[in-house]
Amino acid sequence: MQAPKFLELKAREEVLEVVHGALTPRLPKFVLCGVLLVLPFFLLFPLWKQGTLGIVLFFLLLLSGVILLFRQYLKWSRTVFVITDQRVVDHEQKGFFNRVVTQARYDQMDEVSYQVKGIFPTLFRYGTVRLELHGASADIVVPHVVRPSHVTDLLNDLRTSPKPNDLK
Repeated sequence: MQAPKFLELKAREEVLEVVHGALTPRLPKFVLCGVLLVLPFFLLFPLWKQGTLGIVLFFLLLLSGVILLFRQYLKWSRTVFVITDQRVVDHEQKGFFNRVVTQARYDQMDEVSYQVKGIFPTLFRYGTVRLELHGASADIVVPHVVRPSHVTDLLNDLRTSPKPNDLK
């Protein structure tokens, strides 16, 4: 499996799974941005009748819709949870110039669990995966994971399986 372009892997590290968040919980934001994108076209004639100010307002509304829709897409596409054979990486894109990257090795994990809570998460099969880490390290919480049971099983298998270095 291919690693995202914005993530650098260590030497001889292999990506096992790349998990994107479910689109269902983000759908209202995408719809709102889509409405903001098409709204100027519904107001085209009244705005253009106003002359230069109306035309400027039309293009400002259109540009803001494009930027907000692109921002939502960027946040969704670059917020990933990457599972490799050596570690997990939680890459959360919060805005154009704001990202939070958290990583943990499998030997740092105490427990891996998931929660599916609510009607929509149950119907659309997404939930929250939680990785509890040793000591004072902050836990890793990954929301809106599609098929969280599969991800949890994979992480538990990787966490409990013997490493090639341990067999020597």
